[in-house]
Amino acid sequence: MKKQVCDLSHNINRGKVTVGNKRELTINMAASLIQFTINIGIGFCLSPFVVSKLGAEAYGYVGLANNIISYVSLLTIALDSVAGRFITIAYHQGEKEKAERYFSSTFMADCLIALVVAVVAIPVTFNLEHLINIAPHLVDDVKMLFAFLFVQFIITSVSTVLTVATFITNKLYLSSLANTGFSIVRLVVMMVFFGFLPPMVMYVGLGSLCGTFLTVLLNYRYTRRLTPELILRKDAISWPLVREMLSSGMWNVVIKLQQVISFGLKLLVANLMINPYKMGMMSIAQTVPSMVSGLMGTISGLFYPAQTRYFAQGRVTELVYDMKFGMRMCGFFTVVITTVTCVLGKEFFLLWQPGQDPKMLYLLMLITMMGFLVSGAATTLQNVPLIVNKLKTYSISWLLFSITSLPLTWILIKFTPLDIYAVAIVPTALEVLANVTFVPIYASTILKVSNWTFYPVYLQYVASTVLSLTVCIGIKHLLHISSKTWVAFFISAVIYTAIASIITLLTLLGNRERNDLWDIIKRKLHLKVA
Repeated sequence: MKKQVCDLSHNINRGKVTVGNKRELTINMAASLIQFTINIGIGFCLSPFVVSKLGAEAYGYVGLANNIISYVSLLTIALDSVAGRFITIAYHQGEKEKAERYFSSTFMADCLIALVVAVVAIPVTFNLEHLINIAPHLVDDVKMLFAFLFVQFIITSVSTVLTVATFITNKLYLSSLANTGFSIVRLVVMMVFFGFLPPMVMYVGLGSLCGTFLTVLLNYRYTRRLTPELILRKDAISWPLVREMLSSGMWNVVIKLQQVISFGLKLLVANLMINPYKMGMMSIAQTVPSMVSGLMGTISGLFYPAQTRYFAQGRVTELVYDMKFGMRMCGFFTVVITTVTCVLGKEFFLLWQPGQDPKMLYLLMLITMMGFLVSGAATTLQNVPLIVNKLKTYSISWLLFSITSLPLTWILIKFTPLDIYAVAIVPTALEVLANVTFVPIYASTILKVSNWTFYPVYLQYVASTVLSLTVCIGIKHLLHISSKTWVAFFISAVIYTAIASIITLLTLLGNRERNDLWDIIKRKLHLKVA
């Protein structure tokens, strides 16, 4: 939930940002990168530990359970995806009473939705072995995993409205702090249970549930401190306001449905059409792409408050410039991470998942990472329809792209030798097609600018990616750099990161982006920022 409309200390001219806005962006981005680094470190250390304790098949149910939870989130996305927008606009237009009514109404509606989820989740959990393929010795364990994750979802749903405070005040670094706390608590709980009790997959769900309690507590404190005017009151509940928000957010359900069809069904299709083992391999292979995708969403989201403010004030020129700025900054990190991951992927899986099939894991990961060839730049543009509140055409178009995903996947599985790789190829290909042909043109259309406005950034981004990959792969083969141990791997990763960063700095980022990136580095080094 994001948006802020506030007075600025300086007017924004083309190519410039206010001192306050720049400082907020720098702090928020630094916090997001720190959170990403911690999460990826925990994920890389924890995943092989859990796989070694449970096996690839059992670990696959973790990804499957999370995907099924994402299906359930369709019930809440219509309201929660736009509630922050309505609350924030009312708040910054001085209509504090109306903001409080939106706030209270959203909370009550989420409580009712959570009740519906609970009613459905109980019989589903008890009869889970009849709905998906589960090895007999894992039935009770997997049921408990689903139970913990359903409870986590319910708690998260009723507390979602509390996350609006950090967005209203553009203090997104506090959200990063809460999310980091979630990851640490989850890690500690899982390590304790795996360390002292017989290994069970349910511990993953229990750890997530415990981490959620901390996140809710922190978000509650943020709300009380940052937006004390927003109080949950029974007499402030308004069902007409809920209907207003639902009518605006219903198209986000279609967008979420498209994401479920394209990506969320991967593991379910693998479970039902191939086998649980390869579902587990797919789940492991998706670890890095999922983290990169999360980082892309986080980085692009940092620009959302300012972009919404520009639109609310009718400053389209600044909005378009900031969109390009966000595309380049998000693209920078995506290019670097994608390059290093693709160049060192085989060695990484040999070290990270010993005993598993490194070739299968690498190819599955590589196929998904190919989608980042364009989505690294497109992610920021995907904010535009929500900012402008023109979601109908956008959501239906994405859905049409995705409707063909299941039949195409079925055809490839049945009539080609691609097997599990077909499950990865189809959604990636559709994502690339949509992000190249539809997303930039639709963003330009609703902003009433030239259809070619954003394509130069696309071209720069693709060129940076291809050049970085070519140079790093060439150096790897020419110098025969070894990465067979963790020490050698990290040294190689540092070298390729430096090379990709330099290439991307020169080919993708402009002076403004370079200066802001340097500010982030200086803040992380605790140096004074001008």
